[in-house]
Amino acid sequence: MMKDKNRAANQVLADMMFFDYLKEKVGERKTKTGAYYDLLEKATAGFIAPFLKNHEYVLQADQCHVTISDLAVEWHWHRATVRAFLDKLEEMGYIRRTRFVKSVVITVTFAPFSSGETPASYTGHTGAGLADDLDKALSEWINGNLSDEDMGEICGQYHEAGRKRLADSGKDHSGDKPAIKAGAETELAQEIVERVAVAGLKRAIRNSRFDDPTDFLEFFHGELGGDWTSLLEASKIIAKMILDAGNDGAANSSSETDMLATLRQPFRALWAKYQERDSTLL
Repeated sequence: MMKDKNRAANQVLADMMFFDYLKEKVGERKTKTGAYYDLLEKATAGFIAPFLKNHEYVLQADQCHVTISDLAVEWHWHRATVRAFLDKLEEMGYIRRTRFVKSVVITVTFAPFSSGETPASYTGHTGAGLADDLDKALSEWINGNLSDEDMGEICGQYHEAGRKRLADSGKDHSGDKPAIKAGAETELAQEIVERVAVAGLKRAIRNSRFDDPTDFLEFFHGELGGDWTSLLEASKIIAKMILDAGNDGAANSSSETDMLATLRQPFRALWAKYQERDSTLL
């Protein structure tokens, strides 16, 4: 068996996408990997348990505010098992805890970029698959693994790489580089901005993945009687309310629109939960 000192010295590179891949579904009970990934997600999102939202503690980066009871219910573990698991993670240096009477603030320890490592080296070099590479980086930003500053630097690098490709494609046989074709650079910038816009929407919606979608499901089965056409109509209205800067349709207020406005949160929860399973949505 490998000596403990060698086991401690050997470290592996892993990110949240890797832990997501390692997750296993074992009935309703989370594995230890699944539980740790849940903490990573909660800390990245700045999650606060619903009844703690008015608590005076202000979360810092990489923190979540939870209760042992809530984690036990979510993970389908005994509370004592949750405490022992958190004790071990803290002992190993993967989390820190700030304890309150009925709750705990968990700070997850994320590894910084190593010395000399840049965001570009982390996400890969630009090349023929510019859009694919940029989307991979944006996916990391959506998940909270890249800061706005890092992602901004990456966008700038990809923009410059795209401009170089445009210039290189315009070379003649003598090797001269003519000016980039009119409008091509604008189209390049717009393509990147479009992807950032969609990523921004995904990131905003992702924060709702811990919310409860039950009310919207009950609305579909109860008020709509399971009618799919009515569901499509209601979904269009609610989605417009969400996208129109919180506009609740007050200008055309009715009992119907007022009711639909109350379903925005569970609607976002459904959207976020599906997005977690299929990141290609949108």
